[in-house]
Amino acid sequence: MSRRFWYIVLLIGILVIQLQAQENKPVLKDTLDGKLDLSNYVINMHGFIPTPFIITEPAVGSFGAGLALTFISPMKNFRFPDITGVAGMYTANKSWAGALFRQGTLPKWELRYTTALAYGDINMSFYRNLENKGQQEYEFKLKPFFLLLDANRNLYQNRIFAGLRYMFTNMQVNYAPGDALLPDSIFSKAEFDQNLGTLGLYGEYDSRNSMFTPDKGIRFKGTYTLARSFLGSDIDIERLDGFLHIFVNPRQWLVSGFRIEGQMISDGAPFYYLPFLLMRGLPIMKYQGEETILFETEQRFDLNLRWSLVGFIGTGRTYNDSKYLQDDNWYTAGGAGFRYLVARLFKLRMGVDVALGPDNQFAYYIIFGHNWMR
Repeated sequence: MSRRFWYIVLLIGILVIQLQAQENKPVLKDTLDGKLDLSNYVINMHGFIPTPFIITEPAVGSFGAGLALTFISPMKNFRFPDITGVAGMYTANKSWAGALFRQGTLPKWELRYTTALAYGDINMSFYRNLENKGQQEYEFKLKPFFLLLDANRNLYQNRIFAGLRYMFTNMQVNYAPGDALLPDSIFSKAEFDQNLGTLGLYGEYDSRNSMFTPDKGIRFKGTYTLARSFLGSDIDIERLDGFLHIFVNPRQWLVSGFRIEGQMISDGAPFYYLPFLLMRGLPIMKYQGEETILFETEQRFDLNLRWSLVGFIGTGRTYNDSKYLQDDNWYTAGGAGFRYLVARLFKLRMGVDVALGPDNQFAYYIIFGHNWMR
């Protein structure tokens, strides 16, 4: 095992020891089984949770650390609690970012809303296919300023929603080795240092029994997004995104999840906004395209009330008109992990996954809730 893996194990061990040391406090025990559980803490102690986390994404150096200071207020709704927080992170390839976020509800108007503000300095590689050379890696430094405003209204029994989402991004781009070496035919300089303002209209169906780690239910969401100058955008593009997540509980000890996701975008999108395959075992942004399709399944085996094992596997591919993005391959990744039910009333599980992707590359992921959370 790599040294990074043991760093992950060590940090998790320290967190478990710290929590276990406080387990004698009734607020950190579940009234059902007397085990370590944060449900009563969240409900009765106003839910302030400082959470250190490890970043294991290969695209930003495979190792990093962050801290999220999160305030969870369940009100009377365990499915959609109010969440407020601030987070920061730093990774092995000297990427860093900070963010403020708020997810809340306005029961009187039957509205849910999300707001977020973020800034970062991210070192990330993008890949293009060149004739007679195969896949080539290009290193960029991205400095995004990001604003998100999202609101949706309950149309039927907290299951069917319609919403609007506005996103504004000011993206400063530099080619890490030096702009003089960048082939302009592959990455146009016109895509650098742009504003991207988009407005999305979406419909959503959500019957999951938890927004964190569902045991059963269906979630479907389809989004149409456009970018125009009156929205603060320097470019005009359109985009379609859709996903379907299905969770079934055929046995008391088994939860089966199935995921289908697809994306497509119009011509003229900057390279950092192109759809990509997002799945454990695949580096972020590596497999990009004008269209993508992805299938994944995850099986969770509950050993007892608290502990579970999971196994997952998925595959996806991209579709492109650009010769530099042409790729007819299906990319498959899979792996296994474990979960601990850390807040029973919220059905919140946390754990670690190990995934094996193309080229026999391993990656490690710290999971809060479910990996398919959006």
